[in-house]
Amino acid sequence: MADKMNVSFNKLFGDTLCRNEPGNEVGTKHVLEGKQYVGILFGASWSGSCKQFMQPLQQVYKKLIEEKGKSFELVYVPATVPGRPEEDKEAYKELLAMASWLAVPLHRKSVHKKLTRRFQVRQIPMLVLLDSNGSTVHRDITPAVTHIVEDADGDSFADQFPWAEKRNTNVKEMLGDVFVKGDGSQVSVKELDGKHVGILFSMGWHYQCKGFHQMLDYMYEKLKEQGKAFEVIDMDFSPNVPWLCMPQTAHEAKQKLGEAFRIEKVPSMVVIDPDGNVVTTEGVEIVNKDTDGDCFPWTPKPLYDLSTLEPEILGEMNDTVTCVLLCEGCDEATKAAMAEAMLPVAEEAFCAAKMSGCEAGMLFFTATETSDVVYQLRLSCELNEPTSTPQLVILDIPDSGAYYVFDGDDLSTENIRQFIEDYDNERLERKELQEDEEEAGEGQ
Repeated sequence: MADKMNVSFNKLFGDTLCRNEPGNEVGTKHVLEGKQYVGILFGASWSGSCKQFMQPLQQVYKKLIEEKGKSFELVYVPATVPGRPEEDKEAYKELLAMASWLAVPLHRKSVHKKLTRRFQVRQIPMLVLLDSNGSTVHRDITPAVTHIVEDADGDSFADQFPWAEKRNTNVKEMLGDVFVKGDGSQVSVKELDGKHVGILFSMGWHYQCKGFHQMLDYMYEKLKEQGKAFEVIDMDFSPNVPWLCMPQTAHEAKQKLGEAFRIEKVPSMVVIDPDGNVVTTEGVEIVNKDTDGDCFPWTPKPLYDLSTLEPEILGEMNDTVTCVLLCEGCDEATKAAMAEAMLPVAEEAFCAAKMSGCEAGMLFFTATETSDVVYQLRLSCELNEPTSTPQLVILDIPDSGAYYVFDGDDLSTENIRQFIEDYDNERLERKELQEDEEEAGEGQ
């Protein structure tokens, strides 16, 4: 087990970590070996909320290690947030001086990017908790930030260690044992055995929810007609829906589910598989795009074809770094070879995301046929018409529409890996997506 742990943390952070000041580096294996829990703190010196967070967190850190004797260590990672300034040397130095914990060296930008992407850091500060094997115990303790800030001594938060994940591994266990039909009759949780389940967060009176209910109703009936094993559990009881609802008295279970998935708007729908694993949190987008349920059960894949864009991935490209291998003009043998070259890289990222308990931090596509989406991509990236030579591009839309084009035609698995490594290390020429001329004209 120790070997597995050491490999995991060395791969995550690199061979060394800083303590107290830049340049004072210690071996990752040496300082993390034997630790039962390792926290990753994503933050930035320019963020006021991070500065507010770090002082009470320092109190918690000392209490856990010095007073409670917990087997715990914390590693600070400068988060890469699109559109915000990078961590500068002086601010990083000041931060290390005030904190007792470890930090990924400032110059190791590729590690900052990979970790920010791997754990899908959308806001800071963000605190992730790993076990001794590098597996995620808690994806995001951000909701507990207020408790630290309110309790300057860090007592209550320290007492809650190791901060159990709000979301059960088997989400189905969070739903309860009984559900209600529109006619008021009750149904046992056994009704969900062997089924994919859409957990629906909605409000019957809300106009957007009413419109979504109509679309979901259509898909629900379509899947039932086809004999597909699918059910919906609505958090809001309504006598007018064909699916199941949570009991009106299940206030605590509903609250926990909302917190677990950080539901901030309605309608929202999370789809889980028969074992209670999350398939996607983009259920609303799926219903809007895959109205007949043709792509059910919407299981995520390491590698997609952009030419036939599956609905479960729609909506994610604008929020996620995307790697696309365009080969529409190539012969069938080359298309197959390109998919074979891309797949190992995509699988590595896919497995890393699953281990982190997150959705993929980088999406991977081939584009084997011309389509509206592929045509628009070529136009926006100022790429030429398809030829017999494949092309590789990384889209970082969250970073003000940034993109990067591979320079060369030898697209082996190793070269694709190196291209992503060069992107992480900021060694590539940054370009920005071009606005469609017709759309730009309309906006004038």
